[in-house]
Amino acid sequence: MQIKIITLTLLGFASAVAQPYSDRVDPATLLLSNGLIGPYLTEGLQNNPRIRAFESRYQAGRAAIEHSNALPNPRVQIGQFIESVQTRTGPQRQTIQLQQPFPPPGVLNQKRSIAQASSEALWHAYAHQQFQLIDAIAETLFEIAFLEKAISLNQENARLLLQLESLTEERVASGGELNDLVRLQIEKKRLEDTIARLERRKAESAAHLTAALGRSLPNGDHSLAWQPPEPLQSSIDDWLQALPQRNAQLAILSALERSREARLRLAKQAGRPEFNVGINYIRTGSRSDPDIVDNGKDPWALFIGVSLPIWRNANNALARESALESDAIQSEIQSLTLELIADARAQFAKLEDSQKRIQRYDTYLLPLARQSLELTEANYRTSKSSILDIIESERTIIQLETDYWRAAADAWIARWKLATLSGGLWLN
Repeated sequence: MQIKIITLTLLGFASAVAQPYSDRVDPATLLLSNGLIGPYLTEGLQNNPRIRAFESRYQAGRAAIEHSNALPNPRVQIGQFIESVQTRTGPQRQTIQLQQPFPPPGVLNQKRSIAQASSEALWHAYAHQQFQLIDAIAETLFEIAFLEKAISLNQENARLLLQLESLTEERVASGGELNDLVRLQIEKKRLEDTIARLERRKAESAAHLTAALGRSLPNGDHSLAWQPPEPLQSSIDDWLQALPQRNAQLAILSALERSREARLRLAKQAGRPEFNVGINYIRTGSRSDPDIVDNGKDPWALFIGVSLPIWRNANNALARESALESDAIQSEIQSLTLELIADARAQFAKLEDSQKRIQRYDTYLLPLARQSLELTEANYRTSKSSILDIIESERTIIQLETDYWRAAADAWIARWKLATLSGGLWLN
């Protein structure tokens, strides 16, 4: 009975009480409200297996907190005497020893701090994967949207050339230049080749999108009812100010830095002694003489042990290792901050350039190109221009309209990259 009571007492010391760890809101939630591509983002975040893998790692990190500050497991040793030791109260046959190690004060708290910081790093790694997926889905969707516009423009041009072909065949039949019909047919084949290449690029992008959305097979089209984004009102400074506080990659390194700081404090405590508390119980047999006092009584004893941290060089090396790791992480934070700022500035410059291009095409280049095409078509009907002039005018307007939608897609892609760089911050 005494053994049972002491064993339960030591096991009670060994159990650690886990503090509640509040659930978090996914950092990408605010971006899912975007009506244009929000449904795709929601599907990807729910179904992408890589996202689920990082979420599981984060949940594993949370679970590790619960046992991080638990006492070491108690130890039980059983010894059997090969030859019994005869004592006054009887022969000693078996020893049972139970001991519970107790780390130096503060060690368990530091272990919990390490586990919490590691779990924090896993959370931000999970967030970083979400933002990377959002970035990939957004870029692929707008690439597909641009390709659809380019395909549609070239198909419309092919239909116009088909109408011109009938008119040109009539002219050739009445004595017109055969060279015009040949040029027209060459342009038709060139357009067919262009459309085929655009269709191939669209299929490749759709395959990548299918994988990002966590689908095993393509399902439906990915058409967007989109227009160029509104002109940006905010400045680059708004994003740059948000980067240090909101960027997920920087948050990972900051959490790892806190983990290293806790490891450094733990390493400094490695030179402090560890205590052991336990009992020693000896099973004793009975002697044949019943008049002996305490005949057959099992002796037991409480004991306290202490470790001797005499290997100071090893302990000091642990502290130096942790300190150098902390210095390395601080340098990585500085380097990554500079890279992210440069990336944000580059994306902002791309966004500004795309918006200026959209405005130039919309207000100047496209109206002039359409006017030029109308004049060329009118001159062709009166034989004042050749079929080559028509083809060139058509090619010019298609190129300008393609560049217009390319600029629109680039602007949207840059907007989403800035949003994911700044931890989900969407600015207008």
